[in-house]
Amino acid sequence: MSRLDRGVVRFLAWIVAATSVVLLLFQGQLTTFFFALNGRLNDTFGTAFPAIPFAALLAVLFLLRWEDLHAALLREQGPASRPATRLFGLSLVVVPLLLSQYSVGSLELSAASLIMAFYGTALAINPGSARLLLPYALLYLGGVTVPAGVVYLFGEPLAGFSAGLSADLLALTGVPISWHGTQFVLVSRAGGSITGVITPGCSSVLSVTTFLGLLGLMYFDFRKDLGPTLGLAVGGSAVLVLLNSVRIGVLIWAGYDGGPAALWGLHNWVGYAIFVGFYLGILWIYSGLGRHQGVAPGATVAGGAN
Repeated sequence: MSRLDRGVVRFLAWIVAATSVVLLLFQGQLTTFFFALNGRLNDTFGTAFPAIPFAALLAVLFLLRWEDLHAALLREQGPASRPATRLFGLSLVVVPLLLSQYSVGSLELSAASLIMAFYGTALAINPGSARLLLPYALLYLGGVTVPAGVVYLFGEPLAGFSAGLSADLLALTGVPISWHGTQFVLVSRAGGSITGVITPGCSSVLSVTTFLGLLGLMYFDFRKDLGPTLGLAVGGSAVLVLLNSVRIGVLIWAGYDGGPAALWGLHNWVGYAIFVGFYLGILWIYSGLGRHQGVAPGATVAGGAN
């Protein structure tokens, strides 16, 4: 983006148009998204800070495709080209507006509406970018809508599994703790009683879905082989389940050693530190895997921009 050529102008036109559409037509969804996300992050981490590095990572992964996107924008034709794609893009903006009564107030549906507005605007202005941006739009949509369903379906079983694994790990440390399913009771060294429960939100569901979403983005960005990617997805998910149980064990040990204040103070950050460290490790490992056959490092895939 060093010079302001036609591709850069088209990219900036999309960003400005999409942002304007969101600010003018999706104010309710935008407000819901930021306030609901802030509340959910505060409940989980005690701070909204975790959203900043994750958003930055998503932006970096997107910018890795700038070369391909720029080439597609340079090939873009006049405003009368690909009318069907342009009309489909407009429909992606209009449909969420017609369903505003359902999306306003819901974090997942508000986020989905904003994603559809940005993707639909891209199709309406630069229809040649449809295939290139589609994986991002689908993965973002999945990232904001799938976790709630996954927590509903698998949260309780995974919470029970995490509690059982944490109990086995804590048994090795000698912490005097009593488990009743996903609930635990212990007495700290200072004599205070501590009770807690491993909820579906405390299971590894959200960390695993986040990991799979980021891995999916890296698959499109780095153009790696599918086999090793699937292997890393399975192995990484298993490691995350184990790490989550380690996190629970660390929190309970902190409560035993320093009382309830130590447990809840550490609760706000230890998971964030563990999981972000894991994601960065996966990024380093994945960047060293083999690319798709026939794609040289630094080469662009022209077909993905048609």
